[in-house]
Amino acid sequence: MAELIDGKKIANEIFDNLRSEVRKLKGKNVTPLLKVILVGSDPASLSYIKIKKKRAEQVGIKLEVNEYPDSANAADLKREIEVFGQSSAVHGIIVQLPLPPGVDRETVLGAIPPELDVDCLTEMNRQKLTSGTEPFFYPPAAAAILHILDLYHLGLEKMHILLVGSGELVGKPLAIMLSRRKVHASLANRQTRNLRELSLRSDVLISGVGKAKLITGDMVKSGAVVIDAGTTGSESGDVQGDVDVATVGVKARLLAPVPGGVGPVTVAMLLQNVVRSASRGFDSK
Repeated sequence: MAELIDGKKIANEIFDNLRSEVRKLKGKNVTPLLKVILVGSDPASLSYIKIKKKRAEQVGIKLEVNEYPDSANAADLKREIEVFGQSSAVHGIIVQLPLPPGVDRETVLGAIPPELDVDCLTEMNRQKLTSGTEPFFYPPAAAAILHILDLYHLGLEKMHILLVGSGELVGKPLAIMLSRRKVHASLANRQTRNLRELSLRSDVLISGVGKAKLITGDMVKSGAVVIDAGTTGSESGDVQGDVDVATVGVKARLLAPVPGGVGPVTVAMLLQNVVRSASRGFDSK
């Protein structure tokens, strides 16, 4: 039976360190401030923001939610974000995704100054990541997965790794971050015809598709490490992952489930980016 990875415990260790860093910053009259742009009232988005705000307050970070109606247009949002970006008191700006239909995502995200792009979704930070230069920040979800894997000292360079899903939040950046460590990972998605065959050959399987129970026990190699980074909302309001825990848990030796696995660590990595932004200029002092 798989050992379940306790993301909350891992996140709390990160929060403890952040709390200490924030105290030092406040001693220098700097309070880390994260601006969250919320367009519309998507229930899942409201839930995610509530979690982020709670964790931010626990470590001493100020999180301000700026709410806009579904009718907001990209040009107006761009102007608002540009104003926030000019404030020296702001240390991070995120746009809660998804945006309502008709609001151009790239226009809105592109308004965030790269040095405040703590979600690492602006074109400049994506290009820096792809080119091998140091981005201002690393994507929180991908960084969370790497942090979890590092804690278990798996020897990734000797393992066959499969990334299922090639999205901007998990698959793409994680593949790049692994390659920068000289670790190769194969890429697949839900349409990959031989997905089961590829999965069965993998020592480490990471899924970030967003399709409930896409990965089942008959697709997993015995003793594999399985990281679920996909989320899907259900009619009951529960969040489900890509991995069928009941069947995969019997085969895997290590499993990060949804909820409680990658999610809490992702929030911790986001807040860590905010603290690093606020610390800029003090690092050498």
